Amino acid sequence: MPGTIPLSASELHALVITERVNSSLSMAGIFFVLITYTFSSHFDKPINRLIFFATWGNIGSTVASLISDAGPLAVVGDKPAPLCQLQGFLVQMFLGVDAYWAFCMAINVYLVFFRGYSTDQLRSLDFYYLLACFALSFIPAITFVFISSPSRGHVYGPAIIWCWISPNWDWMRIVFLYAIVWAAIVFAFAVYAMAGKVIWNKRRHLDGFLNPLNENPFTQIVTTEIEITHQERFIVKEDDETQITSERPKHFDPYSVNVQVDPTAQPGRPMPAPMRMRGITRDIAESETNPDAWLYARVAFLFFLALLITWVPSSVNRVYAMANPGVTNFALNYVSSLVFPLQGFWNVIVYIVTSQQACRRLWSSMTRRSSARQNANFGPNFTGGDVDGQRRFPSNSKQRLRSISSFSNS
Repeated sequence: MPGTIPLSASELHALVITERVNSSLSMAGIFFVLITYTFSSHFDKPINRLIFFATWGNIGSTVASLISDAGPLAVVGDKPAPLCQLQGFLVQMFLGVDAYWAFCMAINVYLVFFRGYSTDQLRSLDFYYLLACFALSFIPAITFVFISSPSRGHVYGPAIIWCWISPNWDWMRIVFLYAIVWAAIVFAFAVYAMAGKVIWNKRRHLDGFLNPLNENPFTQIVTTEIEITHQERFIVKEDDETQITSERPKHFDPYSVNVQVDPTAQPGRPMPAPMRMRGITRDIAESETNPDAWLYARVAFLFFLALLITWVPSSVNRVYAMANPGVTNFALNYVSSLVFPLQGFWNVIVYIVTSQQACRRLWSSMTRRSSARQNANFGPNFTGGDVDGQRRFPSNSKQRLRSISSFSNS
């Protein structure tokens, strides 16, 4: 653009390095979400479902960030470069998807808090959300590929950190992305403000809910009163001449019963009178709404906070660019290159926070397999482990033990 003050080579290099490093972090997080949610039943729960859907959108924006300055550098003259056009399409298609999913999550929170929807009812809306979120992005993204003019050139062209809507079409960034994103953010904020009022009114009973590190604040605490009656079961050997007398037999067969209570199990029938449930959070959660729905609302709010981290700095940069045409602010552009590629990373942080037990189980499973594989590598001669419930040692170790014993006795 005529009159634009460009960034120095070192500043551009800093933007590119930051963009690609953060994109790599996001891509690692994306693979973690996709693999664990798909193949582990512990992660497959309602509160992770929309994060899983949003992660597919993060793939496209992360790939665009990994391409980085390779897109603008591929442009020669006024001819459109395929790599630049692809990168511009990916940015327009997937950059705002997280905001659209936050909008859908806000709708679900409204339905949960004010319409009493359950998680099963929310699941029935997933198809419509998928269609709306990706269609809303796809229609303008694919249309811009075919738009150009002699004076302005193609819509997709070199920007500062990647190929996107070129500066000659700058107003389209506002209309077709920033305005839509902020409309979604404002709507979500209004819903969370109303939900926050409900939570504030119940704050005395929802302390666990307000702590994001408390994965399951509504875990029921069950006090079980067990009345044990016992009797001796006598064994009387049959004999042709057996006579029943009032004397107490000498032999009896004792028996025992083990009673186990699972705090996470949901009873299939009404509890008997002696069994009491304590914990006001559980009472409120089950009497007014589904506990899973409350947890879903908390995840949606965390997702919304991650969205603000991404879009507030970049929006400030966009407003500055509009107010100061031709001036490129390195600090604001650097922050944008820092937060945009981290969308997938923030989402996986929310995913891990809300799946702490599943992550611990996954880690335990991995360490057990690693230990078993390590023991197997020693072959059949390695007998240092537990075999058949007994501790085994090699014969030479037994010899050393005897020597140590003899030395200690001398």
